[in-house]
Amino acid sequence: MNSLTLLRAMNGIHEEDVIMAGKQYFNNDKKIVPMRTKRLIAFAAAAVLMLSLGIAAFATYNAISTPEAAEKVAREQIAQWRELGLLNPEVDFEGEADTIVEIEEEQGGSAWYGRLFPHSFDVRWYFGERKYGCNLNIDTLGGKIMYIDLFAEADEDAVPTGEIELTVGPDGEKKTFYYYENYGDLLPADQTVDGFCSALAEYWGYSGYRLADKRDPVYTEDYAACFASVDGSTRMLDVPWDMSGRCSLAVYFDGDAEGAPMYIELMQYPGYVGMDVGIRHPVG
Repeated sequence: MNSLTLLRAMNGIHEEDVIMAGKQYFNNDKKIVPMRTKRLIAFAAAAVLMLSLGIAAFATYNAISTPEAAEKVAREQIAQWRELGLLNPEVDFEGEADTIVEIEEEQGGSAWYGRLFPHSFDVRWYFGERKYGCNLNIDTLGGKIMYIDLFAEADEDAVPTGEIELTVGPDGEKKTFYYYENYGDLLPADQTVDGFCSALAEYWGYSGYRLADKRDPVYTEDYAACFASVDGSTRMLDVPWDMSGRCSLAVYFDGDAEGAPMYIELMQYPGYVGMDVGIRHPVG
């Protein structure tokens, strides 16, 4: 039972009665009190504790009930991800967030194996004039990042690894865009799959993890072609990420009541690279 549940359980018990009963219970006068009364006072004293825990939970919930609070918490959580080795130490976002949108709780469909998406704020920094950009979902109750889509533009002196010609603008102008492999801007260079997933488990409060295998519906022929050779010792930057976007590395966390996979994905785009981590990602 969490503290928010305790708060809800207190509905119907007046706060004045709880406080009065608490005073009785902690009264220094030694008096003989009937057993029934003792039980009532003991319950009320326990209710004092539950009420205080519930108020704390309610305060936590309210602390991220506004866009301003959501941005503050988002920055704090990004800093925690850096400390855990989930992000390059340089990852940061200049200036205020560009967009903050409140998202109601929703039940995901079959593409998400029915996972429940909690009430959250979607906080976004666009990277047009920044090195880094992202959109991330902050759970309003737990205050944790449940999903992050992070981008890093290549430096001006970066060496292209490919190119593509695209038609842009209303006049059909042809323009060449270049691909880069600056994944090290997103992740520590020596981070392994085990180190990354273990840090995620610690962050989300799970006891461990396992990579998807043949017992899981996500483990299709396409998935195996991409990730069959990946294990915990594989360096994150050496994972053969699927640039087609069909497959993402699927991870199951011990203690996740939803029993659905989380996803990790690194992608290459014209001019920048991206990384998706978390639950807001459809299967395949």
